[in-house]
Amino acid sequence: MVWDRRTLVAIAMVVIPVACGRGAHQAGAAGQSQQQNRDAGAPSKSSALVDPDMVAAVSTAHSTTPIGMRFALSARPVIGTPLTVRLALVTATGVAISHIRASFQPGDGLQLQGAHDLDVSDPGAGAVIEQELSVVPQQAGVLSLNATVVVDTDGGSIARSYSIPLIAGDNPAPAHTP
Repeated sequence: MVWDRRTLVAIAMVVIPVACGRGAHQAGAAGQSQQQNRDAGAPSKSSALVDPDMVAAVSTAHSTTPIGMRFALSARPVIGTPLTVRLALVTATGVAISHIRASFQPGDGLQLQGAHDLDVSDPGAGAVIEQELSVVPQQAGVLSLNATVVVDTDGGSIARSYSIPLIAGDNPAPAHTP
């Protein structure tokens, strides 16, 4: 399938949402990046097992079919402090997906450490593919981690763009004293 420039620009555009995720799970040591490339025989979770504290990433498409993206942050984003972003790509139950390629790009003021890509073959219908990324906010304000996901099905390829908002502060929240 050949994409024209207007289509590629529309796919590449991402929207920064007005709200950020509510999850704040500890997902391992901050600053560590984990690449989870899976091959055809690798097991994956069922979509029913997605962490309920994960929130949907913002997509420019009006539909998440054949795939959706959810995320959770390990802590509040703070300038200069590595932060783990847990991602879950959730495949639709009624679609035969042969391949998924995802590329992650940091927006202005955000540094992405480690792997920038995810490549999964034959994930299975209703599968959840998990990925952890490590980012470091470089400035205060609303920052975004952008993802472009290309899904290959029997009917062709579909691209989706997602944005994960991060609201970074100058310093960590004050410690609570009794």
